[in-house]
Amino acid sequence: MFIDRKQKKTKNYLAAAGACTLALAVTLGYCASASAALQASVSRPALRTEYKNSGSISLDGAVELTNGNRRINVSLRESDLKQTLRMIADKAGLNIIFHNSVAGTVTLDLVNVTLNDAFKMILQANDLTYFLDKGTLVVMSKGASMTSDITKQNMMTVPVKYADATKIANFLNNNVFSRNRPGLSNGQIVVTNPQNNELIIFGTINDYKMAQKIVEKFDIQPKTISFRVNHTTPKEMAELICSSLFAAKTSSGSSSGGGGGYGGFMTGGASELGGGGDSGGGFGGSSGGGVGTSLANSISLGEGVVACSVKSDVNANGLVSLENAGLSIVYFPQKGTISVTGGSESQGQMISDFIKANDKKQPQAYVEVQIVELSENGSKDFQNTWTLLTPFISTSFNGDQGLHQYNNGDSSSAIFFSGGPYTAKSSSTNESGETEDTTQRYFRYHGKNTVSWTISYLIENGKGRMLANPKVMVTNGKKSVINLTSDYIETTEEEIMTAGTTGAAGVSRTYEIGEDNGISVELVPFISPDGYVTLNLKPNYATIKEQVMSPSSYGQGSIIAATLLQRRNLDLSNIRIKDGETLVLGGLIQEEERKNISKLPLLGDLPVIGSIFRSTQTTNTKSELVIMITPHIIKDTEDIASSGENL
Repeated sequence: MFIDRKQKKTKNYLAAAGACTLALAVTLGYCASASAALQASVSRPALRTEYKNSGSISLDGAVELTNGNRRINVSLRESDLKQTLRMIADKAGLNIIFHNSVAGTVTLDLVNVTLNDAFKMILQANDLTYFLDKGTLVVMSKGASMTSDITKQNMMTVPVKYADATKIANFLNNNVFSRNRPGLSNGQIVVTNPQNNELIIFGTINDYKMAQKIVEKFDIQPKTISFRVNHTTPKEMAELICSSLFAAKTSSGSSSGGGGGYGGFMTGGASELGGGGDSGGGFGGSSGGGVGTSLANSISLGEGVVACSVKSDVNANGLVSLENAGLSIVYFPQKGTISVTGGSESQGQMISDFIKANDKKQPQAYVEVQIVELSENGSKDFQNTWTLLTPFISTSFNGDQGLHQYNNGDSSSAIFFSGGPYTAKSSSTNESGETEDTTQRYFRYHGKNTVSWTISYLIENGKGRMLANPKVMVTNGKKSVINLTSDYIETTEEEIMTAGTTGAAGVSRTYEIGEDNGISVELVPFISPDGYVTLNLKPNYATIKEQVMSPSSYGQGSIIAATLLQRRNLDLSNIRIKDGETLVLGGLIQEEERKNISKLPLLGDLPVIGSIFRSTQTTNTKSELVIMITPHIIKDTEDIASSGENL
């Protein structure tokens, strides 16, 4: 029965609405056409409850045609737009003026909405806007409002405390006042007063109220949280935070240090913060501010360095982000702290948790390295020396010089077939450039005809040992280098200097210096909690094998053209050694054998007896490099106490 009575009542209202043309309606007071039906008491399906969020701001102007919250139900079909707006203005007790840009019809079905909301939705659906002046509504299209100055009747100022007024002004002009918001100006109406960091609004009271809401939302003093790091350097921890937590949103680069104001340094990138930069600070500006001037010789105490700034600027369909300073991470090397400015509380907590999880004491080890080179060398020297002395021919043969003149003091017995003694003179230039004359006397042998044979057999053996025993402290995951090398001349270049008006001719020499003659060891340790040390090891050992000489271009002496090195290098990865035990790397053996034979022609090739006309020299060289590594994990009092508790 309850449903039947409602249906009957509904039919009566629809019949009454269809009979009227401009009769008084139940709710609005008018019917725009025969198809308009106003049903104030008809039950409707319950609408979904509106979602409320304390962080939201309505970007519509404060539409307050009436002071009450009277709700209406209205249904219109192809109703004249001006007539519909006129009825709403009449119900609100306001005058109304239409710009010549207002035209068209409207079709709508609204259930349980206020008169103010109905007016706002009709304007939005038809790209219209309005402003209210002394009890009169002025309605015009969006395009007309952009070229009209009718709304710019007042100049009002809104102070800004912490943020940059310029950036908030750009945000308002791009996102609020140029988006056809009913009740707000449809154009860029906000400028700034840089001297007082305030907004200047050229518009209506609704524009002023909207600017106040936006400033109240974003003009918040940025929070600064400081963290102390104990076991890593502030630089390493700050860079790790930037690369791990904010890698996709981090801006880098250099920026001038930051005089005054909030956020003056928040433009990213490895820049030092002194007491005043080349560009000052301002209120969150990207180019500094304050009164600071650059002093080349100024004293800096506890200066900070910007590791990164987190920026999240996005442009979406004409909307732009607020160009304010984002989260900035600064580290202070002298204080051992990291400061985080800006960002949300959740981001600050995330950074705090990250530092707690990663600011751990790194294990250390004491590594003892012993490098031993064992060398052996030996030689066997068998020499046959023949000497022939006659008045006509005098000569000698041995394994070193072959056939040569027989020397006797300062004179030599040469080959003489006739004549007597004679003297030969010659000259040579020493290293200092001086000329020296030498005299050699030759004479005929006058003794008995003599043939002599001398046998020489010599064996030489030698042993050597070279030892290096460096001891270094290594940190987990950090490369350490042991360098026991010396410098040497690799090559020499000469340039002849011609004589000029200011000096004499000469030679200019340029030496290229090598630095790897000797022993160097690179090692990277990983110290595990179970008492083992894993090493990446690169021992390098180089010695000079030969120096190639060439004549000097000046004509005196010789220079080093090239230096040849003999190397024995290793590249070992993931060598696992227990604490206190020794790893021995051996078998780096180098062995060389040389054998030189000199002999008299024909006679030295005879079987059996040819050995007395031959000289033999045999040389053997052998060396072995042995590397011994012993790590000792260092445990302090805290480590020993914690390990005892775990037991």
